[in-house]
Amino acid sequence: MNNVKQIKLAELWPVMKEQLEDGKTVVFAPKGTSMLPMLRQGIDNVVIKKAPAALKKYDLPLYLRENGQFVLHRVVAVEKNSYTMCGDNQFQREYGVKQESILAVAVGFYRGDKYISCDDAEYLRYCKKQVLKQRLRYYMVKLNRIIKRILHLN
Repeated sequence: MNNVKQIKLAELWPVMKEQLEDGKTVVFAPKGTSMLPMLRQGIDNVVIKKAPAALKKYDLPLYLRENGQFVLHRVVAVEKNSYTMCGDNQFQREYGVKQESILAVAVGFYRGDKYISCDDAEYLRYCKKQVLKQRLRYYMVKLNRIIKRILHLN
């Protein structure tokens, strides 16, 4: 990675958007740790396509937050007019993500040199397990905070 020039996604987005609008897929290297252990910064790459009119639970969309931040997180719930998202390495959910914010959706990713399709049965089992683990971690953190408060009161 020494000789690789890193370009912010915001700078690349106009070109990526044009490719997606033409029905092509785009490969990019995600940055950050929110999708660990699935996506490793500097190692793995994500393949995206134009987003469908509606996402499904476990889809992995690229979306734009109101603050201009590009985010690649998993759909953990589909609401009537929005989605709930969460990174695999997180337990705090992001509620109210609108369809208008969705820029693209992952169709697969390269884990090192190996390509994994988002339609792969093993990958879908992984998704279900991750979402379940997130909820369990969330409740464990809440329970831990309650116990600490009780212990500090005594």
